[in-house]
Amino acid sequence: MGGKRNKYFLSFVEEMVFNPDFKNYVGGRVEVFIKEEEYDIEEIRFFTNKQKEFLKFRNEWDFKDVSAKQLNQIRQIIQKKFLIKIR
Repeated sequence: MGGKRNKYFLSFVEEMVFNPDFKNYVGGRVEVFIKEEEYDIEEIRFFTNKQKEFLKFRNEWDFKDVSAKQLNQIRQIIQKKFLIKIR
């Protein structure tokens, strides 16, 4: 991991979507790690049908060290663009 400035490490984990109504969706979580902890300290959920846009976003941030400011921006982007709520 990077220095103090880039304290967080991101890992995107896609999960199978078994419901045929959502066959064109991608879902999963972004695991957030810090050097001091063995396991992730946070999981940011995503579920979207914007596959191409999400793939580009994931490729930009997967397995990257990020600052607290960047992590907050990533949370906001996922919340606004890549988290469809189904009820």
